Amino acid sequence: MKLFKKRSKLEKFYYANKEFIDYNIVSFISTIILYIVFFIVDKVTNGNYLLANFISYTVSFTVLYILDREVFDAKPRTRRTKAAQLTTFIVVRVIGFPLDSLVLTFLIKYFKLGNFAAKIIGSFIMFIYNYVTNKLFVFKKNRI
Repeated sequence: MKLFKKRSKLEKFYYANKEFIDYNIVSFISTIILYIVFFIVDKVTNGNYLLANFISYTVSFTVLYILDREVFDAKPRTRRTKAAQLTTFIVVRVIGFPLDSLVLTFLIKYFKLGNFAAKIIGSFIMFIYNYVTNKLFVFKKNRI
């Protein structure tokens, strides 16, 4: 129940941008998981940042798929549409992984950043790719 009939500016802003704001929150959670896994695997493998990137990417995108279905309000009703959505998500991520690794390698080799710092910067770049591809290809409203 609302106390006031009129929405505050903050409420209006939230509801006007709810999907994007919620996506940011979900991405933040997934990114924290990604960083923790990346950091652990990078340390265990003595700096093998590509292996650390692969494992952290796989773990975080599994969590992200589950949470993104809620954000984009895209829960398929049939097995066929669920399979199509999951397949599209995996294809987009498989395409995104080499891009992510390329950005990571570029930042480490040419900008001389540490593995973890490069991963943080690379994550911001990949955030844009992931949001756009999720919105346009994976969680389309008319596909469900």
